[in-house]
Amino acid sequence: MKGNNANRRKFLKTASIGSLGAASAVSSQAISAPAILSGKKRIMVGRFSDETNTFIPHKRTLAEAKRGARYGNDVIRRSGGCMGGFADICEMFDVELIGSIGVGGNHRLMEEEVFDYVTGYMVDTLDKNQVDAVYLAVHGGGCTEGHDDLEGETLEIIRKKVGPDIPIMFTMDLHCQVTPLMTQVADAVRIYRTYPHVDGFECGLEVGSIMMATLQNKIKPVMAVKKLPLMIGPPINVVTADEPIRRVYARAREMQRTIPGVLSVNPAHGFMQQDIPTQGVGVLVTTDGDKELAQKLADEIGDMMFSQRKDYWIHLPDAEEGVKLALKSDKPVAIADGGDNMGAGGSGDGTHLFRELLRQNVKSAVIQIHDAEAAKIAAAKGEGATVTVDVGGKSDPLNGSPVTVTGKISRILYRENNTSPAVRMEVGGVTLLINSRRIGPNNQRNLREIGINTEKYQMTVCKGGFAFRPAYPSTIFNYIVCETPGYSSTKLDSFTWKRIPRPMYPLDDI
Repeated sequence: MKGNNANRRKFLKTASIGSLGAASAVSSQAISAPAILSGKKRIMVGRFSDETNTFIPHKRTLAEAKRGARYGNDVIRRSGGCMGGFADICEMFDVELIGSIGVGGNHRLMEEEVFDYVTGYMVDTLDKNQVDAVYLAVHGGGCTEGHDDLEGETLEIIRKKVGPDIPIMFTMDLHCQVTPLMTQVADAVRIYRTYPHVDGFECGLEVGSIMMATLQNKIKPVMAVKKLPLMIGPPINVVTADEPIRRVYARAREMQRTIPGVLSVNPAHGFMQQDIPTQGVGVLVTTDGDKELAQKLADEIGDMMFSQRKDYWIHLPDAEEGVKLALKSDKPVAIADGGDNMGAGGSGDGTHLFRELLRQNVKSAVIQIHDAEAAKIAAAKGEGATVTVDVGGKSDPLNGSPVTVTGKISRILYRENNTSPAVRMEVGGVTLLINSRRIGPNNQRNLREIGINTEKYQMTVCKGGFAFRPAYPSTIFNYIVCETPGYSSTKLDSFTWKRIPRPMYPLDDI
């Protein structure tokens, strides 16, 4: 990354500083002269991140968390994402990053030992290293068995360890649950402002800019929160570039650009598939020392989001209607399988749309199903063979029952040392890709690897909400969002709610 300071400064001024508002003058002055911080500064960085679907009955164990964990310098990613943006800013100022631990989740409720292990490792890192600040890249939608506010409680443990004077800052996904605790134990936050998410790097740049100005004693960030009795999320009408929520983000950017002392304004959608007391849309605002201003702006953005609540909840077609609509399209269609959204805890083996493709005798369609058992059975027959196999619907009855299909195996691709076959089958007019691994729809790499060009098909089923759209550009594809049964269903009254605050829209008419 050395030698790229000019490019980073250019990016920061055009992409991040423009949205920092009153902080921009401070940050742009600081960035013009790297390494101007007094003395060598050291910042501990870490990651503890999940988007936990509390309705999924299976748990994530400590052993599973350890297998995917990163430690030390491996936590510090120098390109892309929030950590990459933050690391770039720190490098410009010759700040030393002390990597701690990085642990992600897989949408399942984590066992209690995971929380103790991760926070214990972070505290141990602080015991061994004197630091001037702490930065965490988190999701904001995480839960363990005993901790509903995974991120807030993690920040609280760190605050108790480092004391009141060390800056603590963090970045979060747009689908986070913001909480009052976060404002009490941390100094500043930046949350994604795009869905689908394309501004992770900018998030890291922005919070890094605030951190550098704080370490120079040029600003003193404070935060305020607004929580709302409202649940929203994909695949309903919440794409940040679309109305009505586009106006919310336009106003947030305007606040940063025009109101003195405003450092970061962050609407947050929350994560609907969580039965926890902190459920609901929220807003976090960071200002330079003015808590009252932060609260006023958080209230304004929150009220604006709540006033639009009925516009978010639009009608979504079921599987049958969605396929019929796709058949009428004048260009290829990417169909969102809303109930089996793999980015919200879906298993990837839902069969509701697959069954409908076959029932309506669709002549040109692509669908991926995660089913390691079926992939192994089919792969054993070899390319060119005709095979009958039960596909999908094995993780939970909610996802539909297995579909018995007979088709020709047109290609087999082995991954992970030839232990994880992906099998392409032609079932009438439907091209079925049976994956041994759980592969989401947010890029088409695995489809291309096995010879599937979705642009040549009438429709492609994507097991997601909206996040797949950058991989299926609107210049080529139309979009249809289907409401299908599953753990990411938007039919919220199909779940049993015991712990969320009530009333809560749309469960209650408020």
